[in-house]
Amino acid sequence: MRYSRQEKFIGKEAQNLLNRKTVAVVGLGALGNTSANLLARAGVNLVLIDYDKIDLSNLQRQTIFTEKDIGKNKTDIVKYYLSNVNSGIDIKSYNEKLNKDNINLIKSDLVLDCTDNLEARFLINDYCCTNKIPFVHAAAIKDKGVVFNVIPGKACFNCIYKFTGNVERCEDVGVLNTITNLISSLQVNEALKILLNKDYETNLIRVDLGNNNFEKIKVNKNPNCEICKGNISGKNFELTLCRTGNTLSVKTDKGLDLEKIKDNFGVLREGKTSLLVEIDDEEVIVDKKGEIIFKTLKDETTIMKIAREIYQIGKL
Repeated sequence: MRYSRQEKFIGKEAQNLLNRKTVAVVGLGALGNTSANLLARAGVNLVLIDYDKIDLSNLQRQTIFTEKDIGKNKTDIVKYYLSNVNSGIDIKSYNEKLNKDNINLIKSDLVLDCTDNLEARFLINDYCCTNKIPFVHAAAIKDKGVVFNVIPGKACFNCIYKFTGNVERCEDVGVLNTITNLISSLQVNEALKILLNKDYETNLIRVDLGNNNFEKIKVNKNPNCEICKGNISGKNFELTLCRTGNTLSVKTDKGLDLEKIKDNFGVLREGKTSLLVEIDDEEVIVDKKGEIIFKTLKDETTIMKIAREIYQIGKL
């Protein structure tokens, strides 16, 4: 009875096939919340991976969480919630940041890329291409989003997005919950097609809710793609340049040793978890978790120069 409405459309044999499949969902933010929810209700077993905690700003678009969940691990809450939605599926969860040492956690029949950073996406691409596992890439920002199926032997993520060095960029420009829900629905719909051996979308789907535009963009396999040739990239973004409003900051891939930084730079003020230092006449806030915030500096070249100095001295 649970899947009766779904079975009427796809058939009992297809439903039994879904019940035997496992999908790894990497990232449990807005996209991962909805995509995992849809898959669980469809009867698909899950592997959930995220290392973040829930905060108030998540509730606008991350539909599984409530105010009572603030401060808790996303993996714990999503697993608990979905276990109550469908006790008949197997759900594994890992409160870990995906890296080259634990990438085997995503071993499954299909992977959903619901991450928000390029390093994780390239890592997923490397693993899936090597192990011939299909994955569905999805991303959303403002009122726009994309979905692309990465199928073994076809164009991969690396064919589309060129690697430009070990500095990533992020910008906190906001996002509507309408686009994240729509993109998740498209992502899961494509995942179900692939799992059931149905015809899937071969183009990159791009949606713009500002003008209700829905595009399909043909993607060709890049003959010079190193990943498609079997050469694993090992891409590592040590520094991420971020913009939040008018403030620029740099996030590092490691925590920072404040004692080492104190020994090398002029300290203006010291807190329990951060320092205010002066470097090249600029005031910089250094957080031990690995964030470097520039109070007034806007020149990106200078920002990255100072951030690299701090990173090389203070990285754990």
